[in-house]
Amino acid sequence: MKNVIVFFILIIGLQFMRAQGFQNTGKYKAVTEIKENGAEQPTCIVNLIRLGGISENVSTFTINDIELFEDIFITTLEDPGLEGISEVIKMEVEYLACCAQVESYYFMVTDDDKIVSLPQLTNIYCENSDTDSQYTFPNQKYGIKGNILETETLYKETSEIKYVNLKQSFTWNDNKINTAKNTAITSN
Repeated sequence: MKNVIVFFILIIGLQFMRAQGFQNTGKYKAVTEIKENGAEQPTCIVNLIRLGGISENVSTFTINDIELFEDIFITTLEDPGLEGISEVIKMEVEYLACCAQVESYYFMVTDDDKIVSLPQLTNIYCENSDTDSQYTFPNQKYGIKGNILETETLYKETSEIKYVNLKQSFTWNDNKINTAKNTAITSN
């Protein structure tokens, strides 16, 4: 009986690891710098910094609208299931007006600490929004081995996933991103 319980715990643990999601992290930090440029609105520069040992700048970009800028959230996905990729950094920049706009930046960290950027995704959340776009990696729910999927998730009123639609698929081969030719749909 004891072996059966250990077996079930092992199976549940493996399923949890496969369906892992992005987690809060203290390994990275967003540093903002306001620059007066003589224009009506100052420029806000954001640097994504890797902390620990020697701090390193991962990426730099400009905030689009400093008046509507609200916050920056950084999460990571450890072991996304891609050969040669140790983690994925997800940085979300939130703007608030009548609706929320969230720009998502994804950075894959190779085993030799190089950074590979994915195309930016933008989501707009209004009162009755029920969809969002994100990248799904092989070790996540709906993931496909060797592929990075750009998916659109439609939610039920209860915030549960109704279905997931594949928008675009990228393959990860020979340490580079290639656009795949499939147009499959992944559903719940």
